[in-house]
Amino acid sequence: MATHDTSNWWARLTRRSEPSVLQQPDAVVATWKAAWLKGAHAAWGSHRPVANPYHTEMERAAWQAGWKWAELNPDRRSNRAPRFAHPRRRAMDSSLTASLKRAAAVGATGVTLYAISKALRRWSRVRES
Repeated sequence: MATHDTSNWWARLTRRSEPSVLQQPDAVVATWKAAWLKGAHAAWGSHRPVANPYHTEMERAAWQAGWKWAELNPDRRSNRAPRFAHPRRRAMDSSLTASLKRAAAVGATGVTLYAISKALRRWSRVRES
């Protein structure tokens, strides 16, 4: 007849009920992200390690994925690269102020309306005669 030790039984039961790291999706994502970022930073860094520093399969894969991605993409963490953009590179950039633009638009509209009315008057005079 087997004797059962209740303390061992309880310890086994509590160990089963505790979720492992792989059963917690947030922990898995955080672990993957940390390893991926270390791989990317290692590829961008001045000293490049020869070997993957992780031992577990998931972290090794994440580090390798970060390394490969960083080799194909530039480091955009700081604005170290000079930007040679034209000073008025956007359509909205202009040396004229908004009030001058409005005045020019109103003036052009007025001249156009005047020219149309003059042409209509001449046309109606020609029809009458």
